[in-house]
Amino acid sequence: MEIAVCIKQVPLIEDVNFDFESKTIKRDGPNVISAFDLRAIALAVDLTGRLGGGTTVITMGPPQAREALLGALAMGIDRAVHIEDRGCAGADTLATARTLARWLEPNGFDLIVLGKYTLDAETGQVGPEIAELLGIAQITGVRKLDIEGETLRAERESDEGFDEVECRMPALLTCAERLIAPIKVTPEARQDAAAKPVEVVRLADLGGDAGDYGIAGSPTWVEGVSIVEQSHGPGRRIDGADPASAADETVRALEELGVLDGEAPRPPPVSAQQRQPKPGRDVWIACETDSTGDLSAVSLELATRGGGIADAVGGALGAIVIGADQARHGPTLAAYGVDQVFVLDIPASAAASADTVAEACAGLVAERRPWGLFLPATQTGRDWGPRLAARLGLGLTGDAIGLEVDDDRRLIALKPAFGGNLVASVYSKTCPQMATVRPGMLRLGSPVGGRKAEVITLRPRVGTPLSTVIRSHSLIDRTIAPLERADTVIGLGMGVGGPDGVEKAKALARLLGASLCATRRVCDKGWLPRQLQVGLTGKGVNARLYIAAGVRGAPNHTVGLKGAGTIVAINTDAEAPIFDWADIGIVGDCATLLPALTEAFRRRRAQP
Repeated sequence: MEIAVCIKQVPLIEDVNFDFESKTIKRDGPNVISAFDLRAIALAVDLTGRLGGGTTVITMGPPQAREALLGALAMGIDRAVHIEDRGCAGADTLATARTLARWLEPNGFDLIVLGKYTLDAETGQVGPEIAELLGIAQITGVRKLDIEGETLRAERESDEGFDEVECRMPALLTCAERLIAPIKVTPEARQDAAAKPVEVVRLADLGGDAGDYGIAGSPTWVEGVSIVEQSHGPGRRIDGADPASAADETVRALEELGVLDGEAPRPPPVSAQQRQPKPGRDVWIACETDSTGDLSAVSLELATRGGGIADAVGGALGAIVIGADQARHGPTLAAYGVDQVFVLDIPASAAASADTVAEACAGLVAERRPWGLFLPATQTGRDWGPRLAARLGLGLTGDAIGLEVDDDRRLIALKPAFGGNLVASVYSKTCPQMATVRPGMLRLGSPVGGRKAEVITLRPRVGTPLSTVIRSHSLIDRTIAPLERADTVIGLGMGVGGPDGVEKAKALARLLGASLCATRRVCDKGWLPRQLQVGLTGKGVNARLYIAAGVRGAPNHTVGLKGAGTIVAINTDAEAPIFDWADIGIVGDCATLLPALTEAFRRRRAQP
């Protein structure tokens, strides 16, 4: 088996050096291999150690990126390739994927592996774009892998738990945190690696036109960058040494703020206007359903914002749904502002594979050329959206947290990076302008009765799916309110202590009718499923009340709290950054304070 590992060297978040004039990251400071790429390296070494074959590590970057390759060699990789050319500078994800694919294609690898996403720009679309350009299967977010002959069987992280997926090689995988532990490098191995050769590749060696690479080959660009400003706290501080007293004081403080009484304000209704389609002006969204068959909350968030953008641009709002049975959602989508529903009637097997979904959408998008196309930044949207972009040569901004329109009717996609410390305004040269948007980041409007939507059923021809979903497993606790629609959310950090602390938080959540969410590290530990992750690579919180239990408050989590109303934080560390965000901060241990809060709220409810 021949395995290629694509890695990226990224600056340390705390040492990021951004050039606001050139709008690029200065990579002259300390750099490391992106954390998820370390898993990809470990997987390649493990597989060839057990099954035989060779490993090649490849990176694209400036001269100092050589250090990352030497690190990979020290971990046991056999061969290192460095695409080093000034013409690569400023490449976006599609130009990067195109460059890597040009080198990978003629080398005939059985398996190409990458990290699930990179930690600088939080980008996970390069892998699917490479897979599309090479015409091979992909399985993203792999957390377990078995190989039998030419067949791969994997468990991949999903939005509700995990899927069992099967495909044949050649294939591309992206590695999740829990797949395998990184390889520890000894000083001796690092010294030996320093003497090994690194093959340098120039763009001239790859062929193609110079306009395919770097800035020239990038359909998206960063127009501006802003520092993220804090939107909450700091507020009242409570000593948690006496948990019962601290809990009572917290409840009283919330009563004083008016958080516990009355209903949440109803969001404004969506536009009742019936829009007419106009070529080059229409805004489209891609919709998804959850395991119960309901439209996902993020689909309706996209409809709400998409309608506002359609009004600004002067076109209609269209929605793509996959599968003939999805036509039943037409009335709901109409109520949320959709004017046209495009039902892509393809087999269920094709609807479950990113390559065939992208293929089914490509003809429709190429024919009608909407002004914009927005997808959920979910496991599904992140899978097929990049493949569609690569197939049609379109710019795609991944994991946006906001969508705006400038005075020239151009899309501005707002994308965070470096732990949420920076937000970039990203523009696109191509039409439609594409973006995936994180759940919970856009405001959900109120539906309007009486609106109608034209339902158009299409039956595009698609090939045989490159991958097959054998079965899906939901890890959703149905006794807990869904995160996307909860008025109160309890967020769990590592300070909650473990599964026992999670159960204490669940008891409070059930009492309050609240939802749970978590930081990335909690989800990495498996204490809560990945779909409850909030922050830079997860969802956003729009609840009236957010209770942060054992959350440290790193920017990559707090970036998801901008829509939260009142924030209560519990932490043993009085200097934890979360207290800078909290309207009410309790310095104490979650192990005692969560049960105390549960009892305090129970007593309040028992009062006449």
